[in-house]
Amino acid sequence: MIGELKLYDLSEEYPVTMYINGSKLLTLMCTPSDLKELAIGHLINTGIIKDFNDIQTVGACEDLRKVFIMAENVKEDKSMLKEMFSTGCGSGHDISDKLDTMPVVESYLRINLKRVQEAFTKMYKDAFRYQQHGGIHASAIVYNSEVVTKEDVARHNSHDKVTGYGAIRGWDLNKCVIITTGRISADMVCKAVNSRVPIICSRSNPTTLAVELANRCGITLIGRAMSKEITIFTHRERVVL
Repeated sequence: MIGELKLYDLSEEYPVTMYINGSKLLTLMCTPSDLKELAIGHLINTGIIKDFNDIQTVGACEDLRKVFIMAENVKEDKSMLKEMFSTGCGSGHDISDKLDTMPVVESYLRINLKRVQEAFTKMYKDAFRYQQHGGIHASAIVYNSEVVTKEDVARHNSHDKVTGYGAIRGWDLNKCVIITTGRISADMVCKAVNSRVPIICSRSNPTTLAVELANRCGITLIGRAMSKEITIFTHRERVVL
């Protein structure tokens, strides 16, 4: 039997525009919720700001779908991230020289695979929209005993939302793990490098460039995390078997 289409059973997707220090930064296509977390996570994950301490004020209006940020020490050169994001849509640039200049993430964080799978189980339990109608991604940030889930139609936005959530609460991102329902591509690894998150995990597999970049930049990548074929692609020293 073919079901009746109901728009309220679908994932929301709207343009949300971010302004920083009075100037338009960009417009994101996203699920219009947790906009403060989205904005702060995006700024940190793209390297536009170094950390949450650079933020002075954030004002978000879900009705107007706008976010206004005042911040110090704003990095103007965002060309590398712009090129990185374009690869996520299937069109790439020659960015190898820029990738060679990316820093190495150092962290003493360790995690065991049981903890990873427990975090995925909680993320799926807390992903209300994912359970209700699908068509949406979920990410979660793992910090000590905390596992906090955020959802968005775009996997990179859900990643930004959980990064922003942790940053707002003063969590040490260098001691956090980010897990996601979406694949890990090079732009996701780039986000982890900028935020200094040392471990990212997915229920799917990473791309070849993501593995190359993670290996070079000190990021631990775990793929197929909920299957019997769970794979640690890079920097296994952080994973306790």
